[in-house]
Amino acid sequence: MKQFQIKPVIQCFSSFSEFAELMDFAPGDCIFTVRHLHEKWFKPIKVRSSILLFEDYGTGEPTDEMIDRILVDFRKLNCMRVIAVGGGSVLDIAKLLALKPTMSSALQLFEGKAQPIKEKELILVPTTCGTGSEMTCISIAGIPSKGTKKGLSAEPLFADKAALIPELLYCLPKQVMVTSSLDAMAHAMESFVAPRANAYSELFSIESIRLLLKSYKTLLSNDNDSVVQDVAEDLMKASNYAGIAFGNVGVGAVHALAYPLGEKYHVFHGEACARFFSTVFQVYRSKKPDGKTQFLTLLLAQVLVCPEGQDPWEAMDGLLNQLLPSKSLREYGMTEADIESFADSVVREQQRLLVNNYVELNRDEIRDIFKRLW
Repeated sequence: MKQFQIKPVIQCFSSFSEFAELMDFAPGDCIFTVRHLHEKWFKPIKVRSSILLFEDYGTGEPTDEMIDRILVDFRKLNCMRVIAVGGGSVLDIAKLLALKPTMSSALQLFEGKAQPIKEKELILVPTTCGTGSEMTCISIAGIPSKGTKKGLSAEPLFADKAALIPELLYCLPKQVMVTSSLDAMAHAMESFVAPRANAYSELFSIESIRLLLKSYKTLLSNDNDSVVQDVAEDLMKASNYAGIAFGNVGVGAVHALAYPLGEKYHVFHGEACARFFSTVFQVYRSKKPDGKTQFLTLLLAQVLVCPEGQDPWEAMDGLLNQLLPSKSLREYGMTEADIESFADSVVREQQRLLVNNYVELNRDEIRDIFKRLW
Protein backbone atom coordinates (compact mmCIF):
# COMPACT_ATOMS: atom_id res chain seq x y z
CA MET A 1 0.00 0.00 0.00
CA LYS A 2 1.40 3.40 -1.01
CA GLN A 3 2.18 5.54 2.04
CA PHE A 4 4.10 8.50 0.71
CA GLN A 5 5.46 10.13 -2.44
CA ILE A 6 7.26 13.26 -3.55
CA LYS A 7 6.20 13.56 -7.15
CA PRO A 8 7.61 16.75 -8.73
CA VAL A 9 11.36 17.08 -9.11
CA ILE A 10 12.41 19.93 -6.78
CA GLN A 11 14.87 22.46 -8.19
CA CYS A 12 16.40 25.25 -6.08
CA PHE A 13 17.80 28.45 -7.57
CA SER A 14 19.71 31.32 -6.02
CA SER A 15 18.13 33.84 -8.40
CA PHE A 16 15.45 34.25 -11.05
CA SER A 17 18.13 34.84 -13.69
CA GLU A 18 19.63 31.41 -12.95
CA PHE A 19 16.18 29.84 -13.33
CA ALA A 20 15.48 31.72 -16.59
CA GLU A 21 18.79 30.61 -18.08
CA LEU A 22 18.03 26.95 -17.38
CA MET A 23 14.45 27.18 -18.64
CA ASP A 24 15.44 28.71 -21.98
CA PHE A 25 11.90 30.04 -22.56
CA ALA A 26 10.74 29.12 -26.06
CA PRO A 27 7.82 30.01 -28.38
CA GLY A 28 6.19 26.68 -27.54
CA ASP A 29 5.92 27.64 -23.87
CA CYS A 30 3.02 29.32 -22.11
CA ILE A 31 3.96 31.43 -19.10
CA PHE A 32 1.03 31.93 -16.75
CA THR A 33 1.64 34.61 -14.14
CA VAL A 34 0.39 37.91 -12.74
CA ARG A 35 1.02 41.34 -14.19
CA HIS A 36 3.51 42.71 -11.69
CA LEU A 37 5.67 39.55 -11.91
CA HIS A 38 5.60 39.75 -15.69
CA GLU A 39 6.73 43.38 -15.58
CA LYS A 40 9.48 42.74 -13.04
CA TRP A 41 10.94 39.43 -14.19
CA PHE A 42 9.84 38.43 -17.71
CA LYS A 43 9.57 41.67 -19.64
CA PRO A 44 13.21 42.70 -19.09
CA ILE A 45 14.52 39.44 -20.59
CA LYS A 46 12.18 39.67 -23.60
CA VAL A 47 10.84 36.11 -23.52
CA ARG A 48 9.47 34.75 -26.78
CA SER A 49 6.86 32.58 -25.05
CA SER A 50 3.12 33.13 -24.94
CA ILE A 51 2.01 35.03 -21.83
CA LEU A 52 -1.29 34.70 -19.99
CA LEU A 53 -1.93 37.10 -17.10
CA PHE A 54 -4.24 36.16 -14.25
CA GLU A 55 -5.71 39.67 -13.91
CA ASP A 56 -7.00 39.63 -17.48
CA TYR A 57 -9.63 37.13 -16.38
CA GLY A 58 -10.77 38.43 -13.02
CA THR A 59 -9.70 39.44 -9.54
CA GLY A 60 -9.48 37.71 -6.18
CA GLU A 61 -9.20 33.97 -5.74
CA PRO A 62 -10.07 31.79 -8.76
CA THR A 63 -13.52 30.48 -9.57
CA ASP A 64 -14.62 27.80 -11.99
CA GLU A 65 -16.03 30.58 -14.22
CA MET A 66 -12.67 32.38 -14.32
CA ILE A 67 -10.87 29.14 -15.15
CA ASP A 68 -13.25 28.54 -18.06
CA ARG A 69 -12.34 31.95 -19.53
CA ILE A 70 -8.62 31.21 -19.21
CA LEU A 71 -9.02 27.78 -20.82
CA VAL A 72 -10.67 29.32 -23.88
CA ASP A 73 -7.61 31.50 -24.59
CA PHE A 74 -5.07 28.88 -23.53
CA ARG A 75 -6.40 26.29 -25.96
CA LYS A 76 -5.71 28.67 -28.85
CA LEU A 77 -1.97 28.68 -28.09
CA ASN A 78 -1.08 25.08 -28.93
CA CYS A 79 1.82 25.12 -26.44
CA MET A 80 3.64 22.09 -25.09
CA ARG A 81 4.99 23.42 -21.79
CA VAL A 82 3.18 25.36 -19.05
CA ILE A 83 5.34 27.45 -16.71
CA ALA A 84 3.37 29.04 -13.88
CA VAL A 85 4.94 31.69 -11.67
CA GLY A 86 2.79 33.05 -8.86
CA GLY A 87 0.85 32.31 -5.70
CA GLY A 88 -1.37 29.34 -5.02
CA SER A 89 -4.20 30.55 -7.24
CA VAL A 90 -1.93 30.80 -10.28
CA LEU A 91 -0.35 27.40 -9.61
CA ASP A 92 -3.70 25.69 -9.03
CA ILE A 93 -5.08 26.99 -12.33
CA ALA A 94 -1.92 25.98 -14.21
CA LYS A 95 -2.47 22.37 -13.16
CA LEU A 96 -5.72 22.41 -15.14
CA LEU A 97 -4.09 24.06 -18.16
CA ALA A 98 -1.72 21.11 -18.44
CA LEU A 99 -4.60 18.63 -18.85
CA LYS A 100 -6.12 17.29 -22.06
CA PRO A 101 -9.25 19.27 -23.03
CA THR A 102 -11.63 16.46 -22.12
CA MET A 103 -14.14 18.73 -20.34
CA SER A 104 -16.33 21.58 -21.53
CA SER A 105 -16.15 23.35 -18.15
CA ALA A 106 -13.93 23.36 -15.07
CA LEU A 107 -16.96 22.53 -12.93
CA GLN A 108 -17.12 19.11 -14.58
CA LEU A 109 -13.66 18.38 -13.21
CA PHE A 110 -14.43 19.63 -9.70
CA GLU A 111 -17.64 17.60 -9.59
CA GLY A 112 -15.98 14.43 -10.88
CA LYS A 113 -17.88 14.42 -14.17
CA ALA A 114 -14.72 14.61 -16.33
CA GLN A 115 -11.50 12.61 -16.05
CA PRO A 116 -8.27 14.62 -15.70
CA ILE A 117 -5.57 13.41 -18.10
CA LYS A 118 -2.12 15.03 -18.17
CA GLU A 119 -1.02 16.29 -21.59
CA LYS A 120 1.65 19.00 -21.20
CA GLU A 121 4.84 19.44 -19.20
CA LEU A 122 4.15 21.52 -16.09
CA ILE A 123 6.64 23.63 -14.13
CA LEU A 124 5.42 25.44 -11.02
CA VAL A 125 7.26 28.34 -9.38
CA PRO A 126 5.77 29.66 -6.10
CA THR A 127 6.07 33.35 -5.24
CA THR A 128 4.31 33.12 -1.88
CA CYS A 129 4.98 30.92 1.14
CA GLY A 130 1.65 29.38 2.04
CA THR A 131 -0.03 26.96 -0.29
CA GLY A 132 2.75 24.50 -1.10
CA SER A 133 0.73 24.00 -4.27
CA GLU A 134 3.87 23.29 -6.29
CA MET A 135 4.11 19.93 -4.48
CA THR A 136 0.49 18.77 -4.54
CA CYS A 137 -1.91 17.19 -7.01
CA ILE A 138 -4.69 19.41 -5.69
CA SER A 139 -6.44 22.37 -7.30
CA ILE A 140 -8.87 24.60 -5.39
CA ALA A 141 -11.45 26.95 -6.88
CA GLY A 142 -14.45 28.88 -5.75
CA ILE A 143 -17.76 27.57 -7.05
CA PRO A 144 -20.13 30.57 -6.88
CA SER A 145 -23.12 28.45 -7.89
CA LYS A 146 -22.54 26.35 -4.73
CA GLY A 147 -21.51 29.20 -2.44
CA THR A 148 -18.27 27.46 -1.43
CA LYS A 149 -14.91 26.24 -2.68
CA LYS A 150 -14.15 22.79 -3.99
CA GLY A 151 -10.95 20.85 -4.33
CA LEU A 152 -9.90 18.47 -7.08
CA SER A 153 -7.28 15.89 -6.14
CA ALA A 154 -5.87 13.65 -8.85
CA GLU A 155 -2.45 12.30 -9.85
CA PRO A 156 -2.44 14.00 -13.29
CA LEU A 157 -2.36 17.39 -11.53
CA PHE A 158 1.18 16.85 -10.24
CA ALA A 159 3.79 19.16 -11.72
CA ASP A 160 6.82 17.71 -13.45
CA LYS A 161 9.12 20.20 -11.72
CA ALA A 162 8.83 22.59 -8.78
CA ALA A 163 11.31 25.48 -8.77
CA LEU A 164 12.09 27.25 -5.49
CA ILE A 165 13.53 30.77 -5.80
CA PRO A 166 13.53 32.63 -2.45
CA GLU A 167 14.39 35.86 -4.29
CA LEU A 168 10.80 35.93 -5.56
CA LEU A 169 9.56 36.45 -2.00
CA TYR A 170 11.69 39.54 -1.39
CA CYS A 171 9.10 41.94 -2.79
CA LEU A 172 6.28 40.55 -0.62
CA PRO A 173 4.93 43.01 1.94
CA LYS A 174 5.55 41.71 5.45
CA GLN A 175 1.82 41.30 6.15
CA VAL A 176 1.24 39.33 2.94
CA MET A 177 4.09 37.03 3.90
CA VAL A 178 2.45 36.47 7.28
CA THR A 179 -1.06 35.72 6.01
CA SER A 180 0.33 33.47 3.28
CA SER A 181 2.48 31.46 5.69
CA LEU A 182 -0.42 30.96 8.10
CA ASP A 183 -1.93 28.72 5.43
CA ALA A 184 1.26 26.66 5.57
CA MET A 185 0.92 26.48 9.37
CA ALA A 186 -2.59 25.09 8.99
CA HIS A 187 -1.31 22.58 6.41
CA ALA A 188 1.50 21.44 8.69
CA MET A 189 -0.61 21.13 11.85
CA GLU A 190 -3.63 19.52 10.18
CA SER A 191 -1.54 17.03 8.23
CA PHE A 192 0.35 16.05 11.39
CA VAL A 193 -2.85 14.95 13.14
CA ALA A 194 -4.58 13.56 10.03
CA PRO A 195 -5.66 9.90 10.30
CA ARG A 196 -3.51 8.93 7.32
CA ALA A 197 -0.39 10.64 8.67
CA ASN A 198 2.68 8.42 8.81
CA ALA A 199 6.31 8.61 9.85
CA TYR A 200 7.30 10.20 6.53
CA SER A 201 4.63 12.89 6.40
CA GLU A 202 5.21 13.70 10.08
CA LEU A 203 8.85 14.56 9.41
CA PHE A 204 7.82 17.24 6.93
CA SER A 205 4.98 18.54 9.13
CA ILE A 206 7.22 18.90 12.17
CA GLU A 207 10.05 20.65 10.33
CA SER A 208 7.56 23.00 8.68
CA ILE A 209 6.15 23.98 12.08
CA ARG A 210 9.65 24.57 13.45
CA LEU A 211 10.66 26.79 10.52
CA LEU A 212 7.42 28.77 10.64
CA LEU A 213 7.58 29.53 14.36
CA LYS A 214 11.28 30.40 14.12
CA SER A 215 10.52 32.79 11.24
CA TYR A 216 7.59 34.39 13.10
CA LYS A 217 9.85 35.16 16.05
CA THR A 218 12.35 36.77 13.65
CA LEU A 219 9.63 38.83 11.96
CA LEU A 220 8.43 40.14 15.32
CA SER A 221 11.95 41.02 16.44
CA ASN A 222 12.44 43.52 13.60
CA ASP A 223 9.98 46.11 12.28
CA ASN A 224 12.01 46.78 9.15
CA ASP A 225 10.53 45.35 5.94
CA SER A 226 14.00 44.11 5.00
CA VAL A 227 13.52 41.31 7.56
CA VAL A 228 11.43 39.63 4.87
CA GLN A 229 14.66 38.69 3.09
CA ASP A 230 16.02 37.14 6.29
CA VAL A 231 13.15 34.66 6.56
CA ALA A 232 12.27 34.15 2.88
CA GLU A 233 14.19 30.92 2.38
CA ASP A 234 12.94 29.34 5.61
CA LEU A 235 9.32 30.30 4.88
CA MET A 236 9.55 28.98 1.33
CA LYS A 237 10.93 25.69 2.64
CA ALA A 238 8.26 25.55 5.35
CA SER A 239 5.51 26.02 2.78
CA ASN A 240 7.08 23.40 0.53
CA TYR A 241 7.46 20.87 3.36
CA ALA A 242 3.87 21.44 4.50
CA GLY A 243 2.72 20.98 0.89
CA ILE A 244 4.52 17.64 0.74
CA ALA A 245 2.92 16.54 4.00
CA PHE A 246 -0.68 17.55 3.33
CA GLY A 247 -0.43 16.53 -0.31
CA ASN A 248 0.07 12.98 0.94
CA VAL A 249 -2.32 12.81 3.90
CA GLY A 250 -4.74 15.73 3.60
CA VAL A 251 -6.07 18.53 5.79
CA GLY A 252 -9.31 18.78 7.72
CA ALA A 253 -11.77 21.01 9.51
CA VAL A 254 -9.69 24.21 9.58
CA HIS A 255 -9.75 24.34 5.80
CA ALA A 256 -13.30 23.01 5.53
CA LEU A 257 -14.66 25.80 7.75
CA ALA A 258 -12.52 28.48 6.10
CA TYR A 259 -13.87 27.79 2.61
CA PRO A 260 -17.40 29.27 2.87
CA LEU A 261 -16.07 32.35 4.68
CA GLY A 262 -13.45 32.89 2.00
CA GLU A 263 -15.85 32.31 -0.88
CA LYS A 264 -18.74 34.50 0.33
CA TYR A 265 -16.79 37.34 1.95
CA HIS A 266 -13.58 37.20 -0.11
CA VAL A 267 -11.29 36.69 2.88
CA PHE A 268 -7.80 35.68 1.79
CA HIS A 269 -7.35 31.97 2.34
CA GLY A 270 -4.44 32.14 4.80
CA GLU A 271 -6.28 34.66 6.95
CA ALA A 272 -9.49 32.62 6.84
CA CYS A 273 -7.60 29.53 8.01
CA ALA A 274 -5.98 31.56 10.79
CA ARG A 275 -9.41 32.54 12.13
CA PHE A 276 -10.41 28.89 12.67
CA PHE A 277 -7.07 27.31 13.47
CA SER A 278 -6.87 27.71 17.24
CA THR A 279 -10.56 27.00 17.95
CA VAL A 280 -10.63 23.80 15.89
CA PHE A 281 -7.57 22.52 17.71
CA GLN A 282 -9.13 23.46 21.06
CA VAL A 283 -12.07 21.22 20.18
CA TYR A 284 -9.72 18.44 19.09
CA ARG A 285 -7.80 18.67 22.37
CA SER A 286 -10.96 18.69 24.47
CA LYS A 287 -12.29 15.57 22.73
CA LYS A 288 -8.99 13.68 22.61
CA PRO A 289 -6.39 15.27 24.90
CA ASP A 290 -3.87 12.45 24.52
CA GLY A 291 -2.17 11.34 21.35
CA LYS A 292 -0.81 13.58 18.64
CA THR A 293 -2.09 16.88 19.98
CA GLN A 294 -0.09 16.12 23.11
CA PHE A 295 3.03 15.80 20.96
CA LEU A 296 2.23 19.16 19.33
CA THR A 297 1.94 20.71 22.80
CA LEU A 298 5.46 19.54 23.62
CA LEU A 299 6.77 20.72 20.24
CA LEU A 300 5.28 24.20 20.72
CA ALA A 301 6.73 24.42 24.23
CA GLN A 302 10.17 23.53 22.91
CA VAL A 303 10.22 25.88 19.91
CA LEU A 304 8.61 28.81 21.73
CA VAL A 305 10.78 28.23 24.83
CA CYS A 306 7.77 28.32 27.14
CA PRO A 307 8.50 28.64 30.88
CA GLU A 308 7.08 26.03 33.19
CA GLY A 309 3.37 26.58 33.77
CA GLN A 310 2.70 28.44 30.51
CA ASP A 311 0.23 26.83 28.11
CA PRO A 312 2.16 26.44 24.82
CA TRP A 313 -1.06 26.83 22.80
CA GLU A 314 -1.76 30.17 24.48
CA ALA A 315 1.83 31.18 23.77
CA MET A 316 1.36 30.33 20.10
CA ASP A 317 -1.95 32.23 19.99
CA GLY A 318 -0.20 35.25 21.46
CA LEU A 319 2.54 35.04 18.86
CA LEU A 320 0.09 34.67 15.97
CA ASN A 321 -2.10 37.49 17.30
CA GLN A 322 0.89 39.84 17.19
CA LEU A 323 1.39 38.92 13.55
CA LEU A 324 -2.29 39.00 12.56
CA PRO A 325 -4.57 40.62 15.17
CA SER A 326 -7.64 38.51 15.91
CA LYS A 327 -11.01 39.49 14.41
CA SER A 328 -14.48 38.09 14.90
CA LEU A 329 -16.20 36.56 11.89
CA ARG A 330 -18.82 39.32 11.93
CA GLU A 331 -16.03 41.83 11.24
CA TYR A 332 -15.61 40.20 7.82
CA GLY A 333 -19.32 40.70 7.09
CA MET A 334 -20.57 37.27 8.16
CA THR A 335 -24.14 37.42 9.45
CA GLU A 336 -25.72 35.43 12.26
CA ALA A 337 -27.85 33.62 9.68
CA ASP A 338 -24.63 32.45 8.00
CA ILE A 339 -23.78 30.35 11.05
CA GLU A 340 -26.39 27.72 10.17
CA SER A 341 -25.97 27.93 6.39
CA PHE A 342 -22.17 27.72 6.61
CA ALA A 343 -22.42 24.66 8.85
CA ASP A 344 -24.74 23.02 6.32
CA SER A 345 -22.41 23.96 3.47
CA VAL A 346 -19.38 22.45 5.20
CA VAL A 347 -21.16 19.16 5.88
CA ARG A 348 -22.62 19.03 2.37
CA GLU A 349 -19.61 20.17 0.30
CA GLN A 350 -16.46 19.37 2.30
CA GLN A 351 -16.60 15.66 3.14
CA ARG A 352 -13.32 15.28 1.23
CA LEU A 353 -11.71 17.29 4.05
CA LEU A 354 -13.83 16.28 7.05
CA VAL A 355 -12.74 12.66 6.77
CA ASN A 356 -9.21 13.92 7.61
CA ASN A 357 -10.22 15.36 10.99
CA TYR A 358 -8.22 14.33 14.05
CA VAL A 359 -11.54 13.47 15.70
CA GLU A 360 -14.99 13.38 14.15
CA LEU A 361 -16.93 16.65 14.26
CA ASN A 362 -20.68 16.50 13.73
CA ARG A 363 -22.80 19.21 12.18
CA ASP A 364 -23.70 20.83 15.52
CA GLU A 365 -20.06 20.94 16.63
CA ILE A 366 -19.15 22.64 13.36
CA ARG A 367 -21.99 25.11 13.84
CA ASP A 368 -20.79 25.82 17.38
CA ILE A 369 -17.30 26.69 16.13
CA PHE A 370 -18.79 29.24 13.74
CA LYS A 371 -20.99 30.55 16.57
CA ARG A 372 -18.07 30.84 19.01
CA LEU A 373 -15.99 32.83 16.52
CA TRP A 374 -18.88 34.98 15.24
